Amino acid sequence: MGATDAFHPRLPAALTAQMAKLFSGGYSLIPLGGADGKRPTVRFRERKRLPLASVLERMAGGGNTTYGIRLDGLLVVDVDTDTPEARDYVERRFGACGYTTRTGRGFHLFFRHRGKRPAPVRLPGIAIDFKMGENEFVVGPLSERPDGIVYQPSGLLAAAEHLPVFMDHFEDTKELGHGRRRVARGGRHLALKREGYRLALTAATFEELAAGLRRYRDTLIEAPEDFPDRRIDSLASWFWEKREAGRLYGRGNSTVSIPRRAIRLLAHQGEPLAFQLYSMLQAAHGHVPSKTFAIVPDGIRNSGLIKAGRSQLYAAIEVLIRTRLIVRVAKGTRNREPHQYRLVPLQELQEEGEGSMLTLVPSAGTGSRNLARKEQAA
Repeated sequence: MGATDAFHPRLPAALTAQMAKLFSGGYSLIPLGGADGKRPTVRFRERKRLPLASVLERMAGGGNTTYGIRLDGLLVVDVDTDTPEARDYVERRFGACGYTTRTGRGFHLFFRHRGKRPAPVRLPGIAIDFKMGENEFVVGPLSERPDGIVYQPSGLLAAAEHLPVFMDHFEDTKELGHGRRRVARGGRHLALKREGYRLALTAATFEELAAGLRRYRDTLIEAPEDFPDRRIDSLASWFWEKREAGRLYGRGNSTVSIPRRAIRLLAHQGEPLAFQLYSMLQAAHGHVPSKTFAIVPDGIRNSGLIKAGRSQLYAAIEVLIRTRLIVRVAKGTRNREPHQYRLVPLQELQEEGEGSMLTLVPSAGTGSRNLARKEQAA
């Protein structure tokens, strides 16, 4: 049963069409019911995806108009408080999302994720839970509960495999006693750049952008006195000039330089996976040559950045070490702490006679660089 032929005479046509689109997009659906309309009416744990026709028939047979979306490989940010504070917190921590489902008290955001479950958030005016895994579910869009509440979709929910990867931008922040979060030393400049980019997308004037960046510094940056107004205004001016020139690019369009030595050693010698891994490491860490980082194959696989087996990724790491494109600077501990690595600086690669680099830039020119959070390759 596809998106065009889903129909049941005892269910609303809009509901069945919505369910068919989700089913065609790779989502696993289950029928719900009960007094609140949120209880599964079939056993689904550890079971394969149910046929759409079976889900519709079960719903119609029980007189129910609610269904659930199973969360295998997915994470839903379940916001229970639809307040300005909660929306601001969600956008700062998880980034903008093109799709939401309004619930009885708040809204849902959908992401791809197979890592750890974040801890619930309980702050003044903010209550957020996280649901994930094949044995958990959320009520699907256009479901209507017995109390009349309809889960209204906003935007278009992408196919499961095309959902954005879950990124927690405040993993490295500290919780203060008065319940607010401030970005700790070591991540403050990056946080200001990320906020400057976000503000530049919507600010009506330069003054509005600069004022917003100062507010962010004052309320969410540890030791804000380290960033005087002149530094904030300089950063705001840089973003504003990029915006006015039509060259304000986000992470996906930023410049990445790849040494030709890497192309020769890896791509030309039949090591495509090592080249792919090296390109990912350059994109994440190439702007800070001295930075050390972990390479955790399970984390890379779970993130969906590279589709390869664990042993293949370990082999690719060894290729990068053997070709002196990265160096292992510290061995892992017995507590399963991963090895630490460092990229060989581009200058050192050039000194070996390789001379030039291939610079990958967006077609419209060189955009803003390093605006997004520098991720560990894990």
